[in-house]
Amino acid sequence: MLGLRSMAAQLRACHCRACLRATKYTTTTKRVTTTTTTTNYTEGSRRPRKLLRGDTFTTYHTAASTGAVAFEEPRQQDWWPRSEPDERSAEARRSLAALLHDSASRDLASVVASPYPDVPYTRPREKLDFFWDLCKLETSSLKDVPRKLKDRLNTARRLRSALGLPWNPDIPAAKDTTLARCEELLFADTGVNLDAREPRTEKHLERTMEMMIELTDRLMVQSWHVTEAKAPGTHFPLTCAESPYNFHKMLRNDGYPAYSYPMEDLETTFLQRAELNKTLLQLFERWNPRLRDRYVGKVCYNLLVCSVPPGIENYSFLILGFSFLGEHELSQEVVDSLLYKSQMKPTEATYLCLLHHYRLKRDIAGFQSIARRMFGFDPRGIGLIRRGPYFVANYPQLHSWANPEEAAFMDGLYIRRAPFTQDVAEAMMEGLVDFGMIREGAKLFAVCLREQWTFSRELIWRLFHSCITLMDVPATKLIIRGLLDNIDQASLLLLGPVPVSSKPVRQMRNLLNIWQATTLPRSSDAFDDDFDDADFKTESDKTRLDHLATAVWIRETWHHTSMMNVRLRHAARVVLNKDKPLLDRLDTAMSVVVELEERPKRETEKSERFGRLARLDWLTAQTTTADFRIRNFEKMLANAVARNTPRQLQSWVIFSETVPLKVRLARSLKYCTLGSIEHHIATCFALSKEIDLQLKRNLIQALPLSYAAELEKKQTTTGDVRLDKILDQVVRYLSDVKIRQNSQRARKEAEAEPDPFARLLAAIPEPMSFWKKNPAPAGAEGNGPTPENTGW
Repeated sequence: MLGLRSMAAQLRACHCRACLRATKYTTTTKRVTTTTTTTNYTEGSRRPRKLLRGDTFTTYHTAASTGAVAFEEPRQQDWWPRSEPDERSAEARRSLAALLHDSASRDLASVVASPYPDVPYTRPREKLDFFWDLCKLETSSLKDVPRKLKDRLNTARRLRSALGLPWNPDIPAAKDTTLARCEELLFADTGVNLDAREPRTEKHLERTMEMMIELTDRLMVQSWHVTEAKAPGTHFPLTCAESPYNFHKMLRNDGYPAYSYPMEDLETTFLQRAELNKTLLQLFERWNPRLRDRYVGKVCYNLLVCSVPPGIENYSFLILGFSFLGEHELSQEVVDSLLYKSQMKPTEATYLCLLHHYRLKRDIAGFQSIARRMFGFDPRGIGLIRRGPYFVANYPQLHSWANPEEAAFMDGLYIRRAPFTQDVAEAMMEGLVDFGMIREGAKLFAVCLREQWTFSRELIWRLFHSCITLMDVPATKLIIRGLLDNIDQASLLLLGPVPVSSKPVRQMRNLLNIWQATTLPRSSDAFDDDFDDADFKTESDKTRLDHLATAVWIRETWHHTSMMNVRLRHAARVVLNKDKPLLDRLDTAMSVVVELEERPKRETEKSERFGRLARLDWLTAQTTTADFRIRNFEKMLANAVARNTPRQLQSWVIFSETVPLKVRLARSLKYCTLGSIEHHIATCFALSKEIDLQLKRNLIQALPLSYAAELEKKQTTTGDVRLDKILDQVVRYLSDVKIRQNSQRARKEAEAEPDPFARLLAAIPEPMSFWKKNPAPAGAEGNGPTPENTGW
């Protein structure tokens, strides 16, 4: 796909842009092959003889003179062919000159003419950008990382099977490079924080003893549970008198721990903690998983009988030791004690131990939690300085670190960030690659290039290899963009005093092939009209891409030249060896030449294979995305047309995705066709709907505002209110009005003023009511007979 070696002949003279542009239009159409060019001989003509030793030396001087040392020998007249020497030499030169060319290749100018990698950012990555991208990932997305990694592996396996290509799904495992560096830092930071947070008062010392007692108890209990789960019934119970846990309790009853103040004798403190690490190392070397509880008892015994409190270096050593042995439950107990119980100030070795603990435990959420604590995205911090704004404002010595580079402001506190060093970056890179977070690893790689760090060659190879194995196109573009944004550091990586090996260079060439294979080709007109000048067409971007491609070509050319040097030296020794027959010597020498000729062809085929896989994967993803968008558009179109169908006449057919879109549209469009029976029916339903709407509007306007506002809660998804709901509200309003009127009438009757003599007249006995008037007879008008005289 990407012929970086195909420009060998053109680039020997000049690398300027004028020559490249001229080469682009003059040599790109010429196909360069690795096969030997032969002449068609007529019948009876003499065919050339097999290549011999003199031809090999001649070709070696012409094609590989940059890095090889030639062995000269006088020609032997008895076997040197005098006839047609120039033709055979030319043929041999063409054969070995093809070592620096690619079959079916493009020249360097085609690489420069490719678009600049389009990634979701427009400026070089910085530390804070990487911190934000990693620490702001949601827990749900972190849980999906293993599933996404498995899906990518399945996709790559399916693509390779479709093309009949071999498949190796294993991502290269990490060696002990970063772990060895962690051990070096662990033994180098002894006593560096001795005067920082050591116990100085009796209260602080008692808290330290309680913390250590709690840690040893949890270690003993956890070790027994782990051992019992793996071998049930083979160990003493915790309550048994002969159990290690009982011995641990007896030791505490004897008065241990009995720590002294570390600051009283610094030399003794250094010595005791160093001896404690040596003792722990001996226990870890003799570790037996079947006797886990006994060895943990010995570890706890040494922690308790030490004359000084264990320091941060002892905690770090316990975390690394248990993690390296695979005892992640025990290591987690030490981590919890360090993060939640102690007040110790962590060191760089502590950060590495914590990162490696969660990496080896395969706990991606814990790995991110440590990163959040380290970089200030967790208010609890990692154990460094935490101060409020008022405290920082009143202490000028804190002004220097209260900036976004060294501190983060979270929940009203300034939290000190952990130092972001090269060792921390390598540990994080190894964890990201192990978890399959290749894109975050690519961002970290770009940050390391920007910081001008000499990154571990093994980690670079693992990152490139994982990206190629998973066919992760976004991660590939991030890597290429990082190299181009930091072209000076990339040049040192390829051509510096301590360059990377040939494996990362080949992987880089494959990454360039993947990137170019997943870039849409552009014609000259489209290139001028649609290309974004600000992002892709700047002269500096083209120069960087030119520089990177040239550097990769130089490294591969140098590697092949070195191989030619070694192989041709071997061929020369074989030819000069007079102990073997001449024909055997020549056959051996020519087999070496043929091998040198075929090797770049195999490398080119492999590189093209990666390009085809990437193109197929990319086209598959684009097809899947396009199909998804088409289906969504069809669904939206069908639903929009189905809304023209009266609701009373809608059926499941016009909304079912299993029914073809043509059938659904034909069924719905009948109600939109003028003059059809369905259209008249739809018109009647539309008029009915308009009448209902007018009725709803009149009823709502007749209701008071308080009752009309309650109808807003009963709206449907379309913002409409059903007529029965409005009628219920009207009935409720009329009922409330009637109840209110009845209550007002009853209240008025109760509040009417009574007759002041009514109670008195009601209390008078019947004989005493003589003076009462008899009720007037019906029809009388007040002129009836007067009451009779009672004789009083």
